[in-house]
Amino acid sequence: MIQQSPPSKITLAVATILSGLLWYFGIDISGQFGFLIWVAPLPILWISLQTSGRISFLCAWLAYLLGRLSWIPFLMVLMPVVPIIIITVLPPFIFGLSILLNRWIVLKSQSPWSVLAFPVIAASFEFLIFNNPVDGTAGSLAYTQSNYVTIIQLASVTGIWGIVFIASLFPSALALLVYFRNQRKAQLKLVSISGFVLISAFVFGIVRSIQPKDTKEVVVGITSASEDLYQVDASPSRMRERIIQQYQQQIELLAKQGAQYVLFPEKIFTMREGSKDSLLTVLKGTAQQTQTTIIGGIAVHKKSSRLNLVEFISPNGSIQEYQKRFHVKGFEGDFEQGNTVGFLKQVPFAGGMAICKDMDFPEWLREYQQVDLLFVPAWDFVQDGWLHSRMAVMRGVENGYTIVRAGRQGRLTVSDYRGVVVAEANVENGKASSLLAKAPVYHIETIYSKWGDWFGWLCILLTVSFIIRAFVISRRKKSGQLRM
Repeated sequence: MIQQSPPSKITLAVATILSGLLWYFGIDISGQFGFLIWVAPLPILWISLQTSGRISFLCAWLAYLLGRLSWIPFLMVLMPVVPIIIITVLPPFIFGLSILLNRWIVLKSQSPWSVLAFPVIAASFEFLIFNNPVDGTAGSLAYTQSNYVTIIQLASVTGIWGIVFIASLFPSALALLVYFRNQRKAQLKLVSISGFVLISAFVFGIVRSIQPKDTKEVVVGITSASEDLYQVDASPSRMRERIIQQYQQQIELLAKQGAQYVLFPEKIFTMREGSKDSLLTVLKGTAQQTQTTIIGGIAVHKKSSRLNLVEFISPNGSIQEYQKRFHVKGFEGDFEQGNTVGFLKQVPFAGGMAICKDMDFPEWLREYQQVDLLFVPAWDFVQDGWLHSRMAVMRGVENGYTIVRAGRQGRLTVSDYRGVVVAEANVENGKASSLLAKAPVYHIETIYSKWGDWFGWLCILLTVSFIIRAFVISRRKKSGQLRM
């Protein structure tokens, strides 16, 4: 085993604080500093190979805890104090376990191949934790990379787990380069392994992101009414009337500018079941008058439950409806769960509909893998406007289609199969806003849409293999020492 001088208390403190600050900004939901997660684990990976397991775990836990504090203001909008504490404390515990397991594998195996240990461990934990039926993939580190088009192309092959893997490989390689600094052959092999994987990923990302694609386009409009309309001192019927009037005005304006389809957000208001038909009659009239297809979300009160719906209203008066599959825990507990994929009929392309939280679940969105264009009404929580819109964008990369999304109190976006945001408007301030854009209409087949989470399972298999190999090597060394 390579002998390392144990770091001083000052070194441990500096490494922990530095890593914590890098995590703090790197995982911030604004997405401005996502590149920092490529180096955020490095200080902890470095010191973990020089100190005890107990100290390594403690430093890792503290560093990631500091990073998670950047989410506190957002979480305070969503939930009570106790869940906030749990959500803030648990991820640092997982990061500490990752560091502890990686440390044991590296020290026991003493192999350049262990450069892959931390990436497969990180991707495995993410796959096991964030691939869940309750909250989906919300919270995955992969979304921090959404601004970097070259990197997110990996999602078309591996899903978001490959993005976590590649971002974790870089700091792992740097840490082991230092660890094997006196072993030139080991360093050369390490560079060859990590360099091949990193370069291959970047080359693939560049090629896919710049590859020309002949496409058709449709002109789409996205619009969101002013949130002030929901605060006026008026009866519910009067309030709904004002909201509808503003949407009608904005739809008419977009139609005059050439919009063939106009999308508005999720749950523009809630109504009784008996009032639904009268609203649809009004919207049908607007669609026929403007010769524009209208797509948007409403909530309907039943006797003991509610429905979260998106309506697709054609100029010829036909209506298609989709019921939301996944709901936000706590906020939408009384909504009935839909169970039918929102494919569109009688449109000149393969189209689909989904709603907001549905986009957090890659497995469900793979059901739409044959569509060309997906319409998504949504409602964000102001602070997560960038993050939640980019989670939806990632589904388009995974499955190879265009997404048109209207995020109330969030972002209005049109994104293509590469994750390139073709058009965007920020409505986090609650003011009325619209955008007009040409949306590409096409479908690109992807490995991920066909094979699903194969890479997540592969990472779990590799993690187990690393553990077994390190255990076997450790037993052999102990047996050798006993014979001596």
